[in-house]
Amino acid sequence: MTNKLFILFLLILSNFVKAQDFDIYPKLKDDNVEMSNLYENTRLDEYQLLSRNIRMMDMAYSAIVPGYVHFKAKDFATGYSLLGARLLGYSGLAINYYNMNKYGLKISDIPNLGPEYNTDKVIFFSSISLIVSSYLFDWIHGKYQLEKKQEYIRYKYSIKLKMDNLTYNYNNTIPCLSLTYNFQL
Repeated sequence: MTNKLFILFLLILSNFVKAQDFDIYPKLKDDNVEMSNLYENTRLDEYQLLSRNIRMMDMAYSAIVPGYVHFKAKDFATGYSLLGARLLGYSGLAINYYNMNKYGLKISDIPNLGPEYNTDKVIFFSSISLIVSSYLFDWIHGKYQLEKKQEYIRYKYSIKLKMDNLTYNYNNTIPCLSLTYNFQL
């Protein structure tokens, strides 16, 4: 009875708590709604990179879809490499599962098996470490890559925007010298 009341309490509490998507590093201004000044030569993919940010829900998506954060950062080569690495880890686990079923064992028995199963142990632990490390690399390095690309784009176009937005006071005269050469034959 107490378990049911506890679950009911958690369900009621979940309606009040908005924790489905929260930020570890919240942004103080809403840069996705405000229309920023764009340079006229800004490409669509650069604008898309500027309007993206990595949120906590992307962490869950990255656990399901290998390389998700790198694909979001438009770093496709690394994204596909992570996809291949994660699939390699999953195939190692599948090989372990097949071998353990062949011997009539469970996959959870692998750490407690004797030295005759050292190959299966190595495949199991390397597959797990490959899956976990590719996930962590996708999350940490993908966030870094996105921020690095955003900084580069901001730097690239902020100089051009400042040069274009220089306003000259046309009421003042500016001293200048002009020379003209005319060659006649």
